[in-house]
Amino acid sequence: MGIFNSVARGLGSLRPPSDAELADEREALRERYVSAGDDNEADKLYDELHRYDAEMIRRANEAYARENPNPPEPRHREHGWYLPNDD
Repeated sequence: MGIFNSVARGLGSLRPPSDAELADEREALRERYVSAGDDNEADKLYDELHRYDAEMIRRANEAYARENPNPPEPRHREHGWYLPNDD
């Protein structure tokens, strides 16, 4: 689970946060970022927001891969993908 597992283990929790808990934590962090008065603090919070976003995207991609195990083959047009459609 990436950074969240290491943080959770360091704090004593062995269970990674659920999607709802992760969204709640991200929203609290976003509110702190918006109200930050110091640029250094805002930069750190901005980086942390991106870590939350990356984890949420990773989870969404894993869920999509579980729901769609065999994606369709890519379809190519008759004359190639690089040619325009205005025949």
